[in-house]
Amino acid sequence: MLAVRIDHFGSPSELLIQELPKPNLASDEVLVEVYAAGINPSDVKNVSGNMPDTTLPRTPGRDFAGIVVEGSESLIGTEVWGTGGDIGFTRDGTHAQYIVLPKQAVTPKPQNLSMDEAGSIGVTYVTAWLCLNAAQLTAGETVLVIGATGGVGSAAMQIAKWKRAHVLGTVRRESDRELAQQSGGDIVINLADKELPEAILAATDGKGASVIIDTVGGAMFELCLQSLADKGRLTEISSPAKERRVCFDLIDFYRQESRLFGVNSLALDARACAEILGTLTPGFEAGALRPPVAGINRYSLQDAITAYEQVLNRSAIGRVMLAPKSI
Repeated sequence: MLAVRIDHFGSPSELLIQELPKPNLASDEVLVEVYAAGINPSDVKNVSGNMPDTTLPRTPGRDFAGIVVEGSESLIGTEVWGTGGDIGFTRDGTHAQYIVLPKQAVTPKPQNLSMDEAGSIGVTYVTAWLCLNAAQLTAGETVLVIGATGGVGSAAMQIAKWKRAHVLGTVRRESDRELAQQSGGDIVINLADKELPEAILAATDGKGASVIIDTVGGAMFELCLQSLADKGRLTEISSPAKERRVCFDLIDFYRQESRLFGVNSLALDARACAEILGTLTPGFEAGALRPPVAGINRYSLQDAITAYEQVLNRSAIGRVMLAPKSI
């Protein structure tokens, strides 16, 4: 089978495209023929050596959609999707024609999603679900999403709306307002012309947001704390590389009884992620959850270096994915 390989850390131009033996299966494993596999920023960081615990040589790639072709008789022929914090890091990943996984690590793909759609959104929706689950969101609460048009941000807005929350989102360009509204934003705030705390207080009758999902980090951190309601919950998933440390008013923090959660999707293996994707599947099949409308850029495995460079340089509009089945 053909696969993308990392034999040393470096730039995407140093990736290898190699022919490997088709994997053998253990009794509790399945072989999935990969039809679609998204390239996430974490995959690019993995190539450069900026992700913890990766062992080499390794096939990268976290997200996938495909068909079970060997293994459990009850699963053969099933269209499945998945992702995982182990896939592409400590076990060979999805940027190949086939992937071997425990049978508990795959779950049936939502019927109304194409292979391309399902294979390019696993990380974003799992991460968004983890954020809202950590914050213990309940119906009727106000959720603020920083970075409403990003992958995790748009997924978080959709899931929050599906859970009957009141949803606020931020953008930095007026042209992104409509996209944020399509993701479920009841109120969309353009941070190019408004200060976050004042805008949130105005939108919530002075109460602040019950839950804030910050997909940006850095300078936004303290502004998010200032935008929380009493006993509000803030979840953090990211940080600029040069702004790892943040400052905030500790007295305000404890007097408001604020809660702070760090969320790391890498901590969940493919089995745990399959369970989450199974929980989200009814939302997709009901139309409450929808993949991004910005489009998908498809590349063959032979063009993986170009695809990785697209993600590294942020030069593509929409998701970037590999289509191994097209070989």
